[in-house]
Amino acid sequence: MNVPQSIPPERRLTFNEFNALFPDDDACLVWLMEKRFPGARAICSFCHEERLHHRIASKKTYACDHCGTYISPMAGTIFEKSSTSLRLWFYSIYLMSATRRGISAKQIQRETGVTYKTARHG
Repeated sequence: MNVPQSIPPERRLTFNEFNALFPDDDACLVWLMEKRFPGARAICSFCHEERLHHRIASKKTYACDHCGTYISPMAGTIFEKSSTSLRLWFYSIYLMSATRRGISAKQIQRETGVTYKTARHG
């Protein structure tokens, strides 16, 4: 039985395309920020208005251009408070979505070099 691929061809990534799109943690953070807060505009918790936010280079956060209050694109997601690098998270998600039937935690452990416990919880 031939099961159709659930991901449309234009949205599928090869391994090389994945590496080009997400070369490091910073690229993953920028992508996540753009998906959660398009144009880096978010409602500031201090100003209570939609404001532009800019990246803080030394942290994984963005700051309000008006008052400097921080927001994190990882807050409220599976990435929050994780010691695993964002790129490893993205790569694990890529591995799970690149196969028709998913992938085992043991295979994620082998592919990424994380412990089995980390792979299982991811």
